[in-house]
Amino acid sequence: MAQDVRVCVIGAGRAGMVHARNFRWRVPYSKLVALVDVSEEQGQKSAAEVDLGDAHYTTLEQALDATEFDAVVITTPTFTHAELAIKAAQAGKHILCEKPMALTLDECDRMIAAAEEAGVVLQLAFMRRFDPPFAAAKKQIEEGLIGDPIIVRSLTRGPGLPPAWANDVSRSNGMLAEVNSHDFDAVRWLAGSTYTSVFARAATLKAPEVKEQYPDFYDTAIVSLQLASGALGMIDGVCPAHYGYDARAEVVGTAGILMIGELRETAITRVTRQDGMIERNFVSWPLRFKEAYVGEETDFVTCIREGKQPSATGLDGRRALQAVLAANESIRTGQAVAIAQ
Repeated sequence: MAQDVRVCVIGAGRAGMVHARNFRWRVPYSKLVALVDVSEEQGQKSAAEVDLGDAHYTTLEQALDATEFDAVVITTPTFTHAELAIKAAQAGKHILCEKPMALTLDECDRMIAAAEEAGVVLQLAFMRRFDPPFAAAKKQIEEGLIGDPIIVRSLTRGPGLPPAWANDVSRSNGMLAEVNSHDFDAVRWLAGSTYTSVFARAATLKAPEVKEQYPDFYDTAIVSLQLASGALGMIDGVCPAHYGYDARAEVVGTAGILMIGELRETAITRVTRQDGMIERNFVSWPLRFKEAYVGEETDFVTCIREGKQPSATGLDGRRALQAVLAANESIRTGQAVAIAQ
């Protein structure tokens, strides 16, 4: 593809605008040409921010009728992903879909099939694969510098609750999907293996008032995982954590250990007699993974232009969701849940 990849971002909320700003100003060989948001007011405001003028619409169908573009970025609520992705694929548009991929495995399968039938790229937005520390760790694992992975730990603790619709587990698959999907992908990716079983425990310790309205809601969880390689995995999540945004991982190998990520925003420490030692921590995911988002978006554009397979495919999205669903079943039953290969 000689020309720039023309992009339409669907969903002008926080995640959508991270993508919109990057495609507008930071991603090579791309051009942001349209925004879609169900709120006319939000669409107008967001379009003005990224200099799109009147190129904002309330439905994907309107955007398809009104303007030409090559790809979509889907950042809307989870329960809308499948319908939007299938429509985009049928219109011949490449797809970058935010996590979690969908609500059900059947939806994932239909999304994958639609993209394959149309011959378009379907990439999942697992941006940790493009974060410099995570990518460097993966490279060192592949080079055998710590031997074979035997324990992989990953955590995500968000500073505040997700959007209100996500409190309903039936519409979101809960915190493990909305917040910890990245961990389910990262553990499998770093281990280089697939999941065979999951055991999970969850509690509501930070926002008990939400559980009064949504009985299945939880805000704290620990997950134990078995992988086909024999390695063990662990995931923990808390949302809202309040203290900031925290995303780290650790890989114990047969010959060493890798510790990935940190709480500190910058490598500056201030020490005074009156305040003691002061360091700034990350307060939001757009700040912590600023470069990772640009990396995944650049990879998406490269895959479109060069006909390459993305690093994070639809199958990766499906496998992450499969583990999330198994974890939720384990929470409900109190039993370990096997994962079909």
